[in-house]
Amino acid sequence: MSEDPRVPDAPLHVRARVRHEPDRSYAVLVEGPEGEVLVGTTRRTGEVLSVGREGAARVFAVAVGQIARDFDVAFPRPPYGRDGQWVRIVAVEDSSEAEEVEMLGVAGQAHWFGAEAAWFVTVPGYGTGIYPGELLDFEAVISAEEEAALRAYTSGGADRS
Repeated sequence: MSEDPRVPDAPLHVRARVRHEPDRSYAVLVEGPEGEVLVGTTRRTGEVLSVGREGAARVFAVAVGQIARDFDVAFPRPPYGRDGQWVRIVAVEDSSEAEEVEMLGVAGQAHWFGAEAAWFVTVPGYGTGIYPGELLDFEAVISAEEEAALRAYTSGGADRS
């Protein structure tokens, strides 16, 4: 048993939630001993856990290593976007990956996937991938040709290879 009460024997399991901000950034709030505390913000979905973990360490006055890596984060559906909406991929996570770069500018249809805190996006000829909201344009103008291609693809009338 640890002599220092600030250093628990087992990692602390904390609860956090994400609040979607008007500028499409993510505010991370942690439940602390005195209630919910804003611990940081980020523009990248992939940084939410580290922001939450580092913030929880500050809130509980322990080392980051004492915060469980698998803490609970409630990541609600964002206020922008809706299931079935047309989107355009406008950024990639790894610009050194040719397959990802090839997706830039491509139109698809998005559906929220809460378990991943991201969007399933179906793109004709490519299939369905998981994309964080910051990589997508939800106000994209989609041409009639793009829409027809997607409808044919999702109905099974197009080549799905």
